[in-house]
Amino acid sequence: MSNKLEGFSNSVSTFNADMDTAFAIHFIISAILFLSVVGPMFYFMWKYREDKVKNEDIGNLTHHTGLELTWTILPIIAVMVFFYYGNTTMQMFRTMPAESQAIVVDVEGSKWTWKYTYPANASGHVHKIGGVYDKEKGTMGMSALYVPVDTNIILKMTAPEDDVIHSYYIPAFRMKEDVVPGRTTKQWFRATKVGEYDVECAEYCGTDHSYMYSKVVVMEKADYEAWFNGTKETPKGDFAKTGEDLVKFHGCKQCHAIETDATLVGPSLKTRFSKEQVLDVINNGQDQLGYAMGAMPAGLAS
Repeated sequence: MSNKLEGFSNSVSTFNADMDTAFAIHFIISAILFLSVVGPMFYFMWKYREDKVKNEDIGNLTHHTGLELTWTILPIIAVMVFFYYGNTTMQMFRTMPAESQAIVVDVEGSKWTWKYTYPANASGHVHKIGGVYDKEKGTMGMSALYVPVDTNIILKMTAPEDDVIHSYYIPAFRMKEDVVPGRTTKQWFRATKVGEYDVECAEYCGTDHSYMYSKVVVMEKADYEAWFNGTKETPKGDFAKTGEDLVKFHGCKQCHAIETDATLVGPSLKTRFSKEQVLDVINNGQDQLGYAMGAMPAGLAS
């Protein structure tokens, strides 16, 4: 298993060239300004060190017009360059296409999964996919956002009101946007290359923050349309429904253990409950035992 996020060296979205240019300019100017201060500082520390200069040789320079103009004008120019590239780059990210010219996908970030809800297709079917991402075994099909290449995609993102702040980050697209409980934030992209690209939560959100991964799978338009207009859960087929698969998909192991002697937050999944008790937790959630992880939300499973 690799811990490397794929995408930093890729140029996949229409944002990449402008974003990379702005970053390079900021970095180069910042490095020049840093060296222009720190370089002379170390030089003067060496040249005028105590064992090389006598007290009677020390003078008092009170004014130098050229130097004062230089250290005033050059930083102003640098700041204006920063402002220009920062402002134009921000406008590029924030100027979204019309929803009529894009595919709008609802994204929910919650501890510790990403879930995606698509608009209804021609037959009225709504694709709802997402769940816990198994990095060792890949996306498991469900834990991915499927989009067509060369198409505007608008993401409407939110988190449950009783959750925490997350941040949807796609390195290959140079795109990051906070996902805030009870609010809807938006971001968009247009992918130019078919492939799979990592998604990570970039805002520390608790115990399994480092495992809150997903994928963006960029597909050929014909392949995407064939899946979107059908009823299969993912382009790779329906998600397996064995008990082990459901436990992984819903992230049950984040709070529950399978073995009774394991350290856990909620009851072991080997604990026996009545049918009525199980249905009550599924339908209504559970917030009576004071779990450190918070309430067990309702509606995670059918």
